[in-house]
Amino acid sequence: MKKGRTPASVPSKIRERLYEKLQDPAYASAYVNEALLEGDEVVFKTAVGDVIRARGVMKIAKKAGINRSTVFKTLKAETRTSFTTFHSLLYACDINFSTQPMLKIKRAKARKKA
Repeated sequence: MKKGRTPASVPSKIRERLYEKLQDPAYASAYVNEALLEGDEVVFKTAVGDVIRARGVMKIAKKAGINRSTVFKTLKAETRTSFTTFHSLLYACDINFSTQPMLKIKRAKARKKA
């Protein structure tokens, strides 16, 4: 570890780099999509929260027409959030929900797990 760098500063540097990359709508979209594919609501909310924080909570809240404090509540793991709220937040981040067909190979693997 370099002189003057504390372990606590390492995660903040990683976060800074992530937030920098999340400025790009294509990168942000892929990031949120990967989180969505995990099938875990907390992972999805974390990804959406990262994108919102990277772009500025106040700016996104205003663009989405949602109160800033509501945005923070929305991103808490224990909060049930409507599709409309997520849609508004992601739209304000220049990200759109979309669907695509699963590959046959993935479907076969999914059936075997069940």
